[in-house]
Amino acid sequence: MNNYAIILAAGIGSRLYPLTQEYPKSLIKVDGREILDYQIQGYIKSGIKEENIYIVTGYKHEMIVDYLKSHYSKVNEIYSPDYLVTNNMYSLYLGLNALKDKFENILHLFINNADCLYDENLMEEFVNSKYESAIAVEVGTYNEESMKVVTRNDNSLVNISKSISKEDAYGVSIDLYKYSKKSVINLLEIINDYIEVKKDLKQWTEVAFPQLFKKEKIYPYDIKNKNWVEVDNNEDLLLADKLFSKIDLRKKKVIISDLDGTLYVGSKPIENAIKYIQDTNFDCYFFTNNTSKTPDDYINKLNNLGINCKNENILTPLYPLINYLEEKQYKSVYLVSTQKVKDYFVTKLPNINFEYDKKNNKAVILTYDTEIDYSKLCNICYLLQNKEIEYLATHQDVFCPSENGNIPDIGSFIKLLKTTTYRTPDKTFGKPSTKLVEQLLKKYKTEQIFVVGDRLYTDKALADNIGCDFICVLSGETQRLDIQNYKDKYPSLVVKDISEISYLADNSKTQMVVERERVISLIAYKRIKCQKVA
Repeated sequence: MNNYAIILAAGIGSRLYPLTQEYPKSLIKVDGREILDYQIQGYIKSGIKEENIYIVTGYKHEMIVDYLKSHYSKVNEIYSPDYLVTNNMYSLYLGLNALKDKFENILHLFINNADCLYDENLMEEFVNSKYESAIAVEVGTYNEESMKVVTRNDNSLVNISKSISKEDAYGVSIDLYKYSKKSVINLLEIINDYIEVKKDLKQWTEVAFPQLFKKEKIYPYDIKNKNWVEVDNNEDLLLADKLFSKIDLRKKKVIISDLDGTLYVGSKPIENAIKYIQDTNFDCYFFTNNTSKTPDDYINKLNNLGINCKNENILTPLYPLINYLEEKQYKSVYLVSTQKVKDYFVTKLPNINFEYDKKNNKAVILTYDTEIDYSKLCNICYLLQNKEIEYLATHQDVFCPSENGNIPDIGSFIKLLKTTTYRTPDKTFGKPSTKLVEQLLKKYKTEQIFVVGDRLYTDKALADNIGCDFICVLSGETQRLDIQNYKDKYPSLVVKDISEISYLADNSKTQMVVERERVISLIAYKRIKCQKVA
C-alpha cells in the first residue's frame, strides 16, 4: 500500500500576466524555486515516492513536461487538452481515472492545486497525520471569498463552500486534501456523475466534497499558523516572496540603498520608501551610479526629503575615481562631465588639468554627462585612437530612469564610442564594482550588510560581489518578469518598495506588529497587515 498525490496544474492564471504569458503559473519562482518544486519536494520529504506523484497539465504543458524531465523524471504528467473550457474538477477527473488501476494499492491520495505554496513541514505533518481522510484548514480564519468549512458535533466536516457564514465557519480550506482508498473510490463516483452524466465540466473540485462528506468521515486538519499562500495575482506573489524568503534582517546592521528607482524616480519621491528610511535604525548608506551630480547634490536632495544624510553616507563612483587619479599622479586628463562635476573635480584635484589637450592628456574620463555634445564626442574619439590613453568610465548603466521614462545614460555613450573607436573602458568605478564600498567593507562584516536596489545587473551584481544579501524593489526598473527570467542567483527578497521590509526587522523606530491574516481576492490568498502601535 502506497501514498499517491495528484497536483492540478492545468489553469492559465491570467491574473498573473505578464508572467503567465510566458510561464505556466506552477513554474513561477518564489525565493528562486518554482511553486511546483515546493509541492513536489514537500510530498517527497513526506515519504511519497516520486513515481507516485501525478500532475494534470494544460496551459503551456510542454514547459512543465520539460521541467519534470530535467528535475523530476519519475513524476507522471496527464495532459488535459480541454483546459480552456473546463475547470479543476475535470482535471481531477482525469487524474483519478488515470489512477484507477492503482486503487487497490492506494493507502492515501493527496490532492492540491498547483498554485499553492506550503511550508514543507506543514505538508509532512499533514501527510503523516492520524486522519484517514482530512482537509487542511486554517482554523479560526474567515473571509467572504474563501472556501470555508463547517463541522459537525463530532468535528467531522459537513460542508465546504464560499457562501458559508462567519457564524458557521470553522476555518478556511488551504486546498490540500487527504483521502483514504474508500474515500477516493466514492469521490471518483461523485465526480464521474458530474462529468459523464451531467456533462458539467466547469465545476470546482470542492463542489463534489459535500456529497463525499455524507458518505465518509472527513476531518479538518489544523495547520496551526504554518505558512501557505495561494498565488492568484501579483499581491499573492509578493506575499509569498516575504513568507518564504530566508533572509533574517534582525541580524543586519547596515543597509546600502540605491537612490533613483528605490527612494525616488526622477524628481518624484517614493513616499513609503522615504518614510521607512526616516524611521529605520539601520546604519544607512546611499549609493548611486549617477555621476551627472556631485555628492553635495545628493546630500541636499536627501536632506530635503527628510533623510538625515552626510558626506560619509553617500557612495558615488566619483570617490574611488578621485582616489585612483591621485594614485596615478596624472597631470592632464580629459574629463567629460557636467560643468558642476568638473568644478567639483577641480576643487578636489587642483593639480590636474581636466581640459582637452591631445598632446598631454593621459586619460579620458567619461562620466554621465547630461551636457555632452558632438564636439566632446569627437574629442573622446581623437584621444582613444591613441592606445596609450587610458579609458576610464564612472559606470556603465545604459539608461537612467525618469518620471517620464528611461533616458540615455553613460552606457549608451560607451556603445556609441565602441562603434567608432572599437574601445571599451579599461576601468570602471561604479556598481557593480566593490570599489564603491571599499571603506564600508573595512568597517562592517559582510553578514551585517544588505543591499536594496531596483537593478539586477548593477545593484544585485554589487551585492553578489560583496557577498551579501540583496533585496530587489519593484519601484524602479526591474519588473517581476525580469526576475523570473534572471539566470543568476535569485534575490534574497523581492518587495514592492523598501517599506515592505519593515515587518522582517526589529530595527525600526516605529514598533511594528505583524498581524497575519488571510485575505481572499477572488480565490483565497494571504497577506500580512502591519499595524503601527505607540
